[in-house]
Amino acid sequence: MAGLRDEIEELVAFEGRRPGSDAERRAATHLATRLRDEGREAELEHADTRPRWPVAYALLALVTILGSVVSVSAPIPGAALALAGALLTFLDATGTAPLTRRLLGWRASQNVVSREDSGKPGTLVLVAHYDAGSQGAVFARRVEARRAALGRLLRRPIGRLEPLFWAQLAVLACCVARLPGLDATALTAIQFVPTVALILAVPLLVDIALSAISPGANDNASGVALALELARRHGAGLERFDLWLLLTGAQEAIADGMRAFLRRHKRSLDRARTVFVNLDEVGAGSVRYTRREGAILAVRSHVQLVEICDEIAEDDEDGAFGARPLVNRAASDAAAARSAGYPAITITCRDVLDLVPDHHRSSDTPGRIEEAALGRALGFCDELLDRIDAQLGPALREPERSAAPPTP
Repeated sequence: MAGLRDEIEELVAFEGRRPGSDAERRAATHLATRLRDEGREAELEHADTRPRWPVAYALLALVTILGSVVSVSAPIPGAALALAGALLTFLDATGTAPLTRRLLGWRASQNVVSREDSGKPGTLVLVAHYDAGSQGAVFARRVEARRAALGRLLRRPIGRLEPLFWAQLAVLACCVARLPGLDATALTAIQFVPTVALILAVPLLVDIALSAISPGANDNASGVALALELARRHGAGLERFDLWLLLTGAQEAIADGMRAFLRRHKRSLDRARTVFVNLDEVGAGSVRYTRREGAILAVRSHVQLVEICDEIAEDDEDGAFGARPLVNRAASDAAAARSAGYPAITITCRDVLDLVPDHHRSSDTPGRIEEAALGRALGFCDELLDRIDAQLGPALREPERSAAPPTP
């Protein structure tokens, strides 16, 4: 695993890899050069990003708070403001239309793309983002542990953006209840609770916007290193798939880099013949593979890819991988690809509490990377790529029969 650790250290040396930053551009150039030195084609593709999502969500929280206050004396304008806040948050968090972020400016980011073009029936795209996210109090270990505990209590994981959106929906519901003329003391008390939650959310979001950038060793230099190693092992070696490598920028800005890639290649990448495997935070813990992904609406990972991962986990009699399914409540690159109609899944790692160690914290350094975790992720992904080639590949020999993803 020494080679993987060296890759991680080299990428972490580009400090402050914020989406759209100079450090991110230098890191992209470094990765493209590394791929060319290894004999692979590599190019940089431009991607627009609007990275000020914490400020955008803080503004939308303020709009909802204003709507809550106004609704007490003017129900219709208050309900309209609350609706606007909740709707704009939903459109941005799902990647449908980042309207609020458009008002806050844009930056240039890059995707590093390495293609194979040997005429094989399918395309398998290994994805890993190389940018790093902001720190902030909301990512503190104690806060993360409480969020995970609440998720276990509710028997569903809680995404970091969900409390904000739930509070906005609760305020909206109360404002709508006032439209027929209902103005009870109980309703005011109920409306007060989500309004206070939104007031508390505003400084937390501003704190993220003003905080330093994480070193990003686990998130996601580890995924980049794993993707490079898998490309070395399986490049030109799959029987039925050309192996592409996609290292995305601006993933921390609600997967802007992946969305730009999908827009650019929507005509050249056949949804029935292209598979995305996303590698994210694989440097600590045991292997997890996603069943659902998404910050607000969790879309299903591709059924056949999940079934293949289930088979690998079942065949792992000695528990070397420790693989289990996971619901990922985050705006991942695979969630963006899945929403666009492509077969996609994320491979990641978690610790025993299903938390991500050092996520978006200053402690996310190469010294915290677990070589055993990298080894587990590498072994699992080796098996995954081979089985995708063997099980999904045969259905690609006659792609004109179906416009849907290949089925057994």
